[in-house]
Amino acid sequence: MKSNMGVLMNIILGIVGAIVANAILSLFGIVLGGWLGYLVAGVVGACILIAIARMFRRTV
Repeated sequence: MKSNMGVLMNIILGIVGAIVANAILSLFGIVLGGWLGYLVAGVVGACILIAIARMFRRTV
């Protein structure tokens, strides 16, 4: 997602995104198991958080 936030911020957003995505998916009854499931949830969650961070960064 071509973010200009730096490596450390992308790593933090990826980790937090994985946690948030797994929590949201578990609320809907979707349980992703194994490393592949966590990888998919992490990528999706990180992309969502990067997009949200970009929106806030542009407005500030």
